Amino acid sequence: MRVLVTVGSMAEKKFTRLFQAVDELCRQGVLQGEMVTAQVGFDGYRSRYYQCFDMVSREAFEEMIRRSDLIITHAGTGTVITCLKNRKKVIVFPRMAQYDEHYDDHQLELAELFSRENHVLTALDLPQLLQCISQLDDFHPAPFLPGESAISRLVIDFIERERESGKGRRKWRR
Repeated sequence: MRVLVTVGSMAEKKFTRLFQAVDELCRQGVLQGEMVTAQVGFDGYRSRYYQCFDMVSREAFEEMIRRSDLIITHAGTGTVITCLKNRKKVIVFPRMAQYDEHYDDHQLELAELFSRENHVLTALDLPQLLQCISQLDDFHPAPFLPGESAISRLVIDFIERERESGKGRRKWRR
């Protein structure tokens, strides 16, 4: 099984917790390190078990998604939707504020919605990640249809809350 791990392009916050969890799954033999590739972004993480890279072009990244059987990713909307449009099995491992991986917990909200709609499996820690991997054979994600009202509504509500609270003034990385 070819696995792509990806964390997006956030430069200000690290997501080492996810890479360490994947390292542990490789160490245990749950994942085969030679079949795992990780986009570590600005984290700088390097694994003993799998290949890591910082960033690639959008075209190269989308090709990596197409070649992968499983994507383990943060809950970045663009990344998740790209994976779903390519009909990939996705495990979302959201960045969490309590670990200083993000400024707030909007990724938890997005992960919950994608899971509730049966598009992805969600894990918040290593035991849950292991459980999600064990469920992959029986997991058949619901097809993703662009413009799904529940997902669109959640993203729009989030943006409006950010604007109202004044947080929308901070610089967002694209």
